[in-house]
Amino acid sequence: MTSKRSFTDCLRYLALLLILPWLVLSCGDGWDAYREAYNVDPGGTPGEPWEGDETVFIKLGATEIETPLAGIITSEVEGVGAVRLSDLIDASQITTNPEAFRYDLTATDGYNLLSKRGGDLAELPNWENMQNGFLYSPAPDDLETTWQNHPWGSAISAYNVKLMNGGLIELLTP
Repeated sequence: MTSKRSFTDCLRYLALLLILPWLVLSCGDGWDAYREAYNVDPGGTPGEPWEGDETVFIKLGATEIETPLAGIITSEVEGVGAVRLSDLIDASQITTNPEAFRYDLTATDGYNLLSKRGGDLAELPNWENMQNGFLYSPAPDDLETTWQNHPWGSAISAYNVKLMNGGLIELLTP
């Protein structure tokens, strides 16, 4: 009985020795294989011009302007460079009176802030809010909004619009 047990133990040990190298070799390249799929540097240096080919469409009435972020001086948000939403509106040169509007944001997946806020224009960001709103890059080729000193309390998640690269900011008259 002892020889049968030791033989079984040897087979188990042999099987483990055969399987272990296969498991180690099948792990792949690890993090390095996926590094480019994740943005480990979500923004440039604050105070420097935005680099990249991201754009946002700015619309007022029938006029729609594709506005690149490239070249807009970034502000610091949580240690990374982000484009202030008011600076983006200014760069579009779509209006000389930005204080007169509310701002509706629509992501490329169809998410729309005005719809999310029940169609109430008073719930949309005004110019003061846009001066405290930012676009940053959480992933390659993507933009997301974030806000400082916002009045929305726990509803802030509705205003953190994702997928804004190629998205739309529409100026609406209250």
